[in-house]
Amino acid sequence: MALAVLSGCTDHPPTPSAPPPASPAASPGTTLDMPPESFGPPPPAPTPTGRLEMSPAGYGPFRIGMTQQEVTDAGLVAGLSPDGCGSASGFPGTPEVDFWGGELVRVRVAGPTVDTVPIGATVADVQAAYPAGRAVTGAGGVTGWLVVDGANAMLVEFTAGTATAVTAGVTTTVEEVFAGARGC
Repeated sequence: MALAVLSGCTDHPPTPSAPPPASPAASPGTTLDMPPESFGPPPPAPTPTGRLEMSPAGYGPFRIGMTQQEVTDAGLVAGLSPDGCGSASGFPGTPEVDFWGGELVRVRVAGPTVDTVPIGATVADVQAAYPAGRAVTGAGGVTGWLVVDGANAMLVEFTAGTATAVTAGVTTTVEEVFAGARGC
C-alpha cells in the first residue's frame, strides 16, 4: 500500500488568511529613513578627495555662529565649559574650536584633512587661489594669508613657506588669536 501526501491540491478554494500585520505609520511630514532635524546639522557633503571643505563660514559641519549647544548636541565636541575652547577629538583633523557668548567663533585645523587649502601648499599657491587676501604676521613672527568674507575670515598659517594650519571664524577673533591677543 502506497501512501501519497499531496499538499496544496484540493478542490476547495483557499480560505482567506489573516491580513499581514500593519507597519507602523509615520506621522505626517516624517519619513522613516531620515533622522529628524533635531539630531543636529547634516553631515558635510563628501569631496572628491574625502577631505572636508574649509571656508570663512566654517569647516565641514562646524558652521561659524552655531551655538555651543548645537555643536555639542550634534556630537561634534563634548566636555566644553561655557564660552570655552577645546578640541573635537575623534573628528577628522581634530579641529580646535573657540566659543564666545555661547556661539562658535573660530575653528582651526592643523591636519591634512582640509580640501579647500591643502596643508603643505606653498605661499604662492594660496595667494594664487585667494588673490583678494592679505599677508598678516602673528605671534612669534608666524606668517599667514587672511581672506575676509563679510564678518568672517579664513586664515592660512605658514611655516617655512608651507601651509601648516587653516582657521575659519569671525574676523576679529581669528586675527586676535593669531596675533596672540586672545587664545585657546
